[in-house]
Amino acid sequence: MKSLRKVFRTYAIKDLIQIIDRKFGLGAIEKFFASNWFNPFYTLYLNLRSFSFNQAIRLPFFVYGFPHFSCLSGRMIVEGDVTTGMIKFNKIMPGAPSNMAIPSEINNQGIIIFRGKGFIGTGNKIFVAFKGKLEIGENFKITDWCNIGCFTSVKIGAQSRITHRCQLLDSNYHYVADFEKGVVPYHSHPIFIGKGCWICNSSTVSGGSILPDFTIVASNSLVNKDYSTLPVNSMIGGAPAKLIKTGLRKIENSIVEKRIFDYYRSHPENIYNIPPQDNSDLYSFVDYFR
Repeated sequence: MKSLRKVFRTYAIKDLIQIIDRKFGLGAIEKFFASNWFNPFYTLYLNLRSFSFNQAIRLPFFVYGFPHFSCLSGRMIVEGDVTTGMIKFNKIMPGAPSNMAIPSEINNQGIIIFRGKGFIGTGNKIFVAFKGKLEIGENFKITDWCNIGCFTSVKIGAQSRITHRCQLLDSNYHYVADFEKGVVPYHSHPIFIGKGCWICNSSTVSGGSILPDFTIVASNSLVNKDYSTLPVNSMIGGAPAKLIKTGLRKIENSIVEKRIFDYYRSHPENIYNIPPQDNSDLYSFVDYFR
């Protein structure tokens, strides 16, 4: 009863009707039919084709809709505990800012290593060349329309977010002749993205890039070098990306996020002040996975 009274104090009747419709009414039905449904046949095929039999029979990779498997001659490996459906692939995120009508594609001729659960949305292209290695940490999220090209090595740290229309390319795909120096440099260099990084939309991370833990890359940026000398919790941006600010971290903790959301709903003109007892680790703690 106390919870119900709190709800009625918080929302007007018309708002409650809209919330109920969105969660349980026609809005929920519309969301259901607009989503990519679980595809058992593609799921079974990808798992048996890509993982060792001992891992494949647990079905760690759930496939939604009808993505493209242009090549699955490489291997996929889960390092750590294997749980059913720990990786969601080609799954729609209702309300996400990008267009999600295009299916994702995998072309894996090398090795893809997963170190925990994660999410891969729609419209993505993941290419791993022969002898290439793509490593992805737990609680990762690759949203929509991203392009990941791995000729040598791409490492994405745990809890990192690669948002819509981003590119991670460890190669420029072509050799370029430097006639002044009389050389043709190798076209590929490894990429390392630390833990808890947030690559914002329409950014490119090119070969040779290194990002320290909890780096935020502003939208429309070009990351093209080793940034490991920057402190943790930095924001970089621009083309090429440069340091903008330090001391920033994306909020992942759902309890903290709700607290801030409720504050701004009641005080839209004010600024939320971080309590002295709160620290950055509390704010980045993942207590859920959407």
